[in-house]
Amino acid sequence: MSTQPWALSQLQLFVTKRERLEKAIMKAYTDSDDADTVIQYVVAVLVRNALCISDFSLICQDLVREILLFAEPTDVLRKFAPLFREFFDSGKEWEQVTRRLYKKTKEYHRYNNRVSDCKKYLFAKTTPIEELNGQQYKLVSTFEDAIGKIHTWSLRDADKNASAMKIDAVLELLSSLSIFEKDGVRRFVKLENSEIDNCTRHLKIRKGEIVEESAQTSASQTEAAKPSFDFSRMSEEERLQLVEMLLPEGIVLADTRSEGHKENPDSLPEKSIATSQEPESTSGAVTSIVEETPEPVEENKKPKNPQSIYKKPKSKKQIAIEEKTDLMKRKNKGQSNPKKSKDRKRRRRK
Repeated sequence: MSTQPWALSQLQLFVTKRERLEKAIMKAYTDSDDADTVIQYVVAVLVRNALCISDFSLICQDLVREILLFAEPTDVLRKFAPLFREFFDSGKEWEQVTRRLYKKTKEYHRYNNRVSDCKKYLFAKTTPIEELNGQQYKLVSTFEDAIGKIHTWSLRDADKNASAMKIDAVLELLSSLSIFEKDGVRRFVKLENSEIDNCTRHLKIRKGEIVEESAQTSASQTEAAKPSFDFSRMSEEERLQLVEMLLPEGIVLADTRSEGHKENPDSLPEKSIATSQEPESTSGAVTSIVEETPEPVEENKKPKNPQSIYKKPKSKKQIAIEEKTDLMKRKNKGQSNPKKSKDRKRRRRK
């Protein structure tokens, strides 16, 4: 870069906001009257406009028109003039520029063809800020300088959707500028590599307060506020399938709602049963009985879980039947009635 007091630095051209940058470029031309340098400043800003989401289109439009219409023609102006056709609303003014800068029409077309690859990208719209969802990106590029030394250059607020063809063409234009120097050596001579990185900042502390924990708390509150699953919307078959999936292996689910009307409970043999409890969210929806496959158990051995065994109470009718059966067994074994044996003894005494 030039060491003149009016000269703009690389940092100013690629970091400063539009309003301040526009004033700085106009002041540089007023102080220096150097049309070649100032027109290259504007070209550098057009490169920034093509690769960033910020809008720098038509920056210093009146100044550019003034330079191309009235400044002394030079090779630098001829080289970059085709890039500024969009700055002229009137076709007559643009014809005046081409006639003044170029001796023949063929000469203009020759310069125009040299910049045609990047020209279509300079004023194209970039990705809107709203579509980035708060994410920030930067363009990181590697260049070779005039003596073959490699250096890295980064550009903030990059457009994440910029294609490789666009980046290559626009940065090729940047390498054609002669205003960027360090110790008399041109910096952007040959493009080596370029990539777009996500550089979104994650704030941890703001004004002395920790931000991360509050963010986690709000996230947990949001998670807790999510509505639970509504089991009432499930059909009866879906509920039964859900219960069967939750049961361990070896447990069979039996629905006894309709069986109770068909069979007499007094005639059923006694069996060990365990009531299955459904999840709290489905309580009251299905009443089921789980039958466990009986395991061989010794007579004197206590069951592993006595609380899980429930014996069905006997009805009066069943008790009467059992007493009658027991009485018949006694008669078959020859056991007499104690009352009849007493009557026989009395008869013998008499």
